[in-house]
Amino acid sequence: MLLLTFQSSGQSVTLTLDNIPEAVLCNEIWTEQNVSLSFASTTTDDCTPDLCFFGIGDVIGENQSLWLYPSRLTVDLSSLQDIQMVEVDILDYCGFHCTQAFVLDNGGVLGVKGNVETGISETLVMENPTQAVFTELVISSCEGAVNEIRIYQNASSIVNTSSGMKNLLRTIDCFGREVHGARNQLLFHIYDDGTVEKKFVVE
Repeated sequence: MLLLTFQSSGQSVTLTLDNIPEAVLCNEIWTEQNVSLSFASTTTDDCTPDLCFFGIGDVIGENQSLWLYPSRLTVDLSSLQDIQMVEVDILDYCGFHCTQAFVLDNGGVLGVKGNVETGISETLVMENPTQAVFTELVISSCEGAVNEIRIYQNASSIVNTSSGMKNLLRTIDCFGREVHGARNQLLFHIYDDGTVEKKFVVE
């Protein structure tokens, strides 16, 4: 059995979206964890263009959620260095790829991930294998909730075994789905100390 571990021991930023100003307007900026956020109108890349409707409410089994219906949530990543991965916890109610996450650099869109499930919480995972400079994250939906955003920083390094004492919080696949005991696929192990390990186990 061959085990490759990509270990990240860098910093992570978690945006819980629980301090959005009560009377915030479209294109008005607020900050969380020293990161600037704002709502913006949808574009022709979204399910419906030129709309900016959003709200805050509870989802059954979840904490307070930010609802986009339809709208865009923009997150300015330019103050964060060496971003290796971004995770967005969402819950979509409008259909396949209706809720999407875009990562951008100064030249435009680097990658897009959309929801696969409807009515089920999932995590959109945006990786950065080329170590591009992510400048912005945009989340768009016609009827979807954003529950949390996690931004993992610092370059990865390949090691033979993991070191140090830490507790595994969860394991996800490249689609952000939680998995248990999977083999022959790329997996992300997320630990309580903020580290993320990419593992590929070959049998």
